Amino acid sequence: MADAEGTGFQDHGLPLTALAVAAGRAVESSRPDPLVVDPFAAELVRAAKSHVEMPTQWPASPEDAPPLQQPLLLASIYIGLRTRFIDDFLRDGATAQTVILGAGLDTRAFRLEWPAGSRIFEIDSASVLDFKDSVLTGLGATPGTDRTILDADLSQPWRRSLMAAGFDPAGSTTWILEGLLPYLDAAGQQSVLDEVAALSSPGSRAVIERAVPLPKTDDLDAQLQEFSLKTGLPMSELLARADPPDPVSVLEASGWRCARHSVPDLCASYGRVISLTDAPAPPLSGNAPDAGAEPPSSAEGQSRGGFATAWL
Repeated sequence: MADAEGTGFQDHGLPLTALAVAAGRAVESSRPDPLVVDPFAAELVRAAKSHVEMPTQWPASPEDAPPLQQPLLLASIYIGLRTRFIDDFLRDGATAQTVILGAGLDTRAFRLEWPAGSRIFEIDSASVLDFKDSVLTGLGATPGTDRTILDADLSQPWRRSLMAAGFDPAGSTTWILEGLLPYLDAAGQQSVLDEVAALSSPGSRAVIERAVPLPKTDDLDAQLQEFSLKTGLPMSELLARADPPDPVSVLEASGWRCARHSVPDLCASYGRVISLTDAPAPPLSGNAPDAGAEPPSSAEGQSRGGFATAWL
């Protein structure tokens, strides 16, 4: 998961948001009916020794969990949906290369099966990737295919670094943009999407978590500050405050075929509700990413949140 430079960091140099995503996978893995089983997630959280207490187990009575943990438990439901959706996208097809932009504490290289001869590139800050590797090495984990980690700031030019690491733009590529775009401003999002298009050859694929427009309003500020106070995650500082480009429009202009997938679509597909009870939780207008709620429909007729999948 991407982070905003210089905010929300732990002593290990870890962004709290990346740690919260790992905690969400741990919680999902502990459920009696998990959508995802990540055997490393809870250990990553424990090793970080965060000053923010993050649940790693789904409680017997989630609605009775401490108030400070309830937003993170809700977020874990969304993270479980998001992780499973992207896992399934990867299982449905294979390319020579997979590039995870803003990889954070992602463990797919270690927990999924990969075709022989495939290669994975994980791009994020060195502090995040080095911490993850130190924990996984201590657990005796080994990647299931050739894996390259790359220290790069995705808000700055990164193409040259990826090419120097051995990326082949002539080979088909699967791009994963999970938990990244909401943390870049509109220009940064456009730049990343343009690079994905420029570096892709026929046969390439992409799965993208779409950013939600976050207008500067007192109401949204209050909601984000409340979320930040409840969880310890500085969402009001981290999230981009601009109308983001639509990944579908950007990629279709470069000849890609695209499909949109809303969060309710994922809930229906995987039999989940984003709620600690049987009733869906009310949406958080503007959407604090990883909490899973979507804003009201826009003038386009749908939220800019959810996901896009694309094929070239």
